[in-house]
Amino acid sequence: MNRARIHGIMAFGAVTALALLAASCSSSPGNGATGNTSKGAVAPASLNLELDWVPNPDHAGLYYAQNKGYFTKQKLTVHFQVPSNTADPIKLVGLNKVDLAISYEPEMFYGQHEGLPVVAVAAVIPVPLNGLIVSPKIPITSVCQIKGHSVGWTGIPSDGAMYTTMLKTCHLTPKQVPRVSVGFNLVPSVLAGKVDAIVGGYRNVEDIQISQELSKKAPDFPADQLGVPNYDELVLVANKNRLASDKAYASAVKRFVAAFIAGTNAAMKSPSATTSIMDTASSYKPSFLQVSVPYTLKLIAQNKGMKTGCMSLPAWQSFGNWMKSNALISNTPKASAVMTDKYLPYSC
Repeated sequence: MNRARIHGIMAFGAVTALALLAASCSSSPGNGATGNTSKGAVAPASLNLELDWVPNPDHAGLYYAQNKGYFTKQKLTVHFQVPSNTADPIKLVGLNKVDLAISYEPEMFYGQHEGLPVVAVAAVIPVPLNGLIVSPKIPITSVCQIKGHSVGWTGIPSDGAMYTTMLKTCHLTPKQVPRVSVGFNLVPSVLAGKVDAIVGGYRNVEDIQISQELSKKAPDFPADQLGVPNYDELVLVANKNRLASDKAYASAVKRFVAAFIAGTNAAMKSPSATTSIMDTASSYKPSFLQVSVPYTLKLIAQNKGMKTGCMSLPAWQSFGNWMKSNALISNTPKASAVMTDKYLPYSC
């Protein structure tokens, strides 16, 4: 999904275009795990991880693990890279330009459609962040009360599908809920009163920004409340072919996942320390991070009763079917081919 949350970031000065251009994706992959070691010893490895976007609260577990030495304990040297385009990470993994990437569940099915050799090995954000965000000036308490109000959207097809699904769920027509194209100016459009609500913003980012700017909580309804099947907003992606053919790479990925899971679990127990780490790692306002980071950690814990990092095959298949039924993909989705729990440190 070409998420590109630049609409919120540009509006509030979190990063500049120059900073994005300076973040290069041209680095070659890490060494996976090379070098001679004694029998039973783990070889040191260097891994390049392409983020889905600039460092933000979604990456709290990653940066906590890096800061507290969880990757080092697994004999891993990890380099985080910022993409120039949010559609790039999964492609770079498929082309062996980077070792790992953070991407979106919808991108996994797009990748399957394109024949990319990629597989999700862990959930990073195990719940939908995207959904309907309503101006706090509009007093609604349930999603179907959106009748009579305008909804801004990015023009991204998957956001359009969410809007359409919401209308079907609420038995409403486009005339009753006008859709307005606002590009990536989602937050400014709400603040200026050009639209009453938006689809395409995240409840842990844009919703908080709107709420803070207007000094009142903006109602939000995540995608699964709109009628969209539950899905993992962000996932960790590896190269499927390399996992099968390169034992050193497979070992490094498994150790990375273990370190990431340990770091995420520790971060959830230390929201204040994690907020401080993200304040250093990201360019977001401290006042925003103080709200968003703890909230994001709470969302990560809401994994439908499953352990951290675990993914549900039936849920993935249901979401893939939804994508096909909304003409986002044309092929028949096969969830088992694009996600696996084999590299998690425990059974799901």
